[in-house]
Amino acid sequence: MNIVVDTDILIDFSFDKSETLSNLLEKQHRKEANLFINPVIITEYLTDQKLINNRVLENEALEFLHSFDIVEITEKEAILVARLLREKRIIFLGDAYIAATCLTRNFKLATRNKKHFKQIPQLKFYEIDSLN
Repeated sequence: MNIVVDTDILIDFSFDKSETLSNLLEKQHRKEANLFINPVIITEYLTDQKLINNRVLENEALEFLHSFDIVEITEKEAILVARLLREKRIIFLGDAYIAATCLTRNFKLATRNKKHFKQIPQLKFYEIDSLN
């Protein structure tokens, strides 16, 4: 199973707020899941307020990102993002790229922010409750 891990899940894990990602990483270790992030998720994660002016935390965050496979953004995603934004199916550019990454590859999305994606019915979510 291929899963894109949204920024909120990364941030929660990094600051000991959630076991969701711990469980996903364990699934990856057992080869039950492949975890992915894209450049937008990397950017959002590294601009979290807790990392600003804290070089130690920033270095830990950079190392942590090596736990994931990186999915590059292509022209196909960019065209889909434009359509999603034009149709007002999604508000935020970053969320549009995350959704497009999942849709073009048929990956599931692990996120607590399902409301950001509610206008995209074809987007598949990895149910957080199924992790525990």
